[in-house]
Amino acid sequence: MINLPEIREGVCLNFEWFPTKAQCFIYRNWGLVTPEKMAEVLETETSVVLQMAEDMGLDLSVEVMPEWGTRGYITLIRNCWHLLDYEQMCVLLDWTMEYLAFIIQEDDFLWYKLGRFKADSGHLRVEELDEEGKRRTAEIRRITKEIYKKMPETVVKPFDFFQKTVIATGDVPELKTKTRFLYPYCALYGDTFFDKKLIDVSFPEEMLRAYQGMGINGVWTQAVMTKLTPYEFLPELSEGYEQRLAGVRYLIEKLARYGMKLYLYINEPRALPSELLENRPDIRGQVHEEFGVTSLCIHTEGVQKYLRESVAFLVKNAPGLGGFFTITSSENRTHCMSHVHEQDELNCPHCKGHTNAENFALVNRLIWEGASSVDPEIEVMAYAWSWLDVETAKETVRLLPKEVKLLNVSEHHQSKKIQEIETFVEDYSISIEGPSDYSRELWKEATKTGHKSVAKIQANNSWEISSVPYIPVFEQHYRHISDILATGDVESLMYTWTLGGYPSPILEMIKLMCEKGKEIPSLTEIYEKIFAGADVATLSRALHLFSEAFSEYPFCVRTAYYAPQTCAPANPLYAEPTGMEATMVCNPYDDLTKWRNLFPEKIFVDQMRKLSEKWNEGFELLKKVDISKNPYLDELYDVAEACNVTFRGVYNQCAFIATGRAAGNYGSVLEDEKRLAYEAMDLMARNATIGYESSNHYFYTKSNLMEKIVNCDYLAERLRKKNV
Repeated sequence: MINLPEIREGVCLNFEWFPTKAQCFIYRNWGLVTPEKMAEVLETETSVVLQMAEDMGLDLSVEVMPEWGTRGYITLIRNCWHLLDYEQMCVLLDWTMEYLAFIIQEDDFLWYKLGRFKADSGHLRVEELDEEGKRRTAEIRRITKEIYKKMPETVVKPFDFFQKTVIATGDVPELKTKTRFLYPYCALYGDTFFDKKLIDVSFPEEMLRAYQGMGINGVWTQAVMTKLTPYEFLPELSEGYEQRLAGVRYLIEKLARYGMKLYLYINEPRALPSELLENRPDIRGQVHEEFGVTSLCIHTEGVQKYLRESVAFLVKNAPGLGGFFTITSSENRTHCMSHVHEQDELNCPHCKGHTNAENFALVNRLIWEGASSVDPEIEVMAYAWSWLDVETAKETVRLLPKEVKLLNVSEHHQSKKIQEIETFVEDYSISIEGPSDYSRELWKEATKTGHKSVAKIQANNSWEISSVPYIPVFEQHYRHISDILATGDVESLMYTWTLGGYPSPILEMIKLMCEKGKEIPSLTEIYEKIFAGADVATLSRALHLFSEAFSEYPFCVRTAYYAPQTCAPANPLYAEPTGMEATMVCNPYDDLTKWRNLFPEKIFVDQMRKLSEKWNEGFELLKKVDISKNPYLDELYDVAEACNVTFRGVYNQCAFIATGRAAGNYGSVLEDEKRLAYEAMDLMARNATIGYESSNHYFYTKSNLMEKIVNCDYLAERLRKKNV
């Protein structure tokens, strides 16, 4: 019953550096998809695919890891969004159309990340090449052969994430914070509970051991109630819930061996297609006409009963569950006022006269009532994400049961002036750290009304750059945690959203800062403990430069969402403006206007230049540190270099779009972009975490980086012809 995003007629990219789209499909997915599967997608013979690959110079002996279909499917979807239609996408992934719709809808708002519509790719077929196509194919072959000559030997395979992870030994001291939970670094977001093999892949033993040593005592995952409990309003949605519940129990038991609890993120009650509720006035709520769905109204007896009883059922059948946290105003349409902020926007007769705060609080009350009826000690956290303003948030807190904890983004509404532009944080900021005045005020209100508070931070990385396991800006984290602890109003910490869960020295630093009964150690003391044996004086100066550089980041949440820092080394350059609108943490295209958002173009490009140059200064200093002296240093070097490559790439692309493309003087940018692609390839060959984030899988692969080099050579050829 879930609809796929609409196909927008005429909207698609051509990737003109390949003579045909079928060649593009083969090249960018080479090593990710078998030739046999490619042939099935293209409705041709395997021999045809192999010949096309050989004609482009691709290595026919390359190994295809089956993990791409189970752990990298979002990479495949993103790679093919402009190349395959839905039918071919299902063939590629071995999915039904219904399952594809479920993943695009529920895998951390993938539909939103892809732009909320499907590119009009048409049905992909192999095309016969004309003479120019043959010439261009021969040129691609020449370039590809050159790439292979320079390509480093692969030391680690994709998804082999923990080769460089440091696993702490010894007992963890008692810490000041009660619950310390995060999203696991490599956990799949979609339908993970259905398959115990996927649970083990998502929660590997070495990762859990590392978390245990760093004082983490909880992890969270998404939960869709219709997939875990019987659903009376549309029973077919619950098919397989028993198997998923068994998966939940299996994970709870696994985590318990490492002293950890499982927390479920729920976003309920989910709206249904409007036609299904036409004859149900007893539960029908707000009609969201644009999306063709209608809310189940929480002010009706039937929906209240469902929400209480389904949560109680889940808790009863998953003993040992740590608890829940909720979002009541997210991208999903849930209760009637989840996207309604004014009374005149309401068309639900049951909600008339009720406030946003009343609805936010009621959802959380119903969930708590259901959960606590089975386990009075279970934790329920109401996430204040998008609760409009501080007064609405404070009113909601006052309406919550005392047992429900307040969870909110520590840096929310923090402000900073970047050159003459005032910017405000909504979420996902490390460059502008919290806690904000908004959070301090909300925490005080919670304390005053008898509620415990949980501060959500963004440890390790953020959407500012999520394609590295952590951003080595220790100073920002140090100030942030110090100031949270100083308030005295925060009981627990939520470390991450879906990104940021890598067991890194940042998490080790937070553990050291939170040790109960001790003063917070100085940053130098922390460096000396974590990086024992290293040249800490030189290392400190390099890390200081990284933090200084990152403070130049032109932050607003939309820049963090839309700019190309997720995939910069592989993001193609386009000879002409594409007209494509950047999508959230997925496809930046060449949409500089959306990248910069509130910043004028000159200021934005200048800030990216300063960030890149200052970071490179720190990286040159880091090169002087002997990375063999401490096990954390090898990994630190990789992530610092990956940041260096990415920030330079973002600056190059901004400059290319702002001035170089129109002026026709971008030859040096193309050479630099090729250099960065080679460096990123080298990094990926020795560190599987580079380019990866759990809810987006690999933002780029070796094949994408090879394509970027082909792309740059194509543009260089065009430039030469233009200047002749």
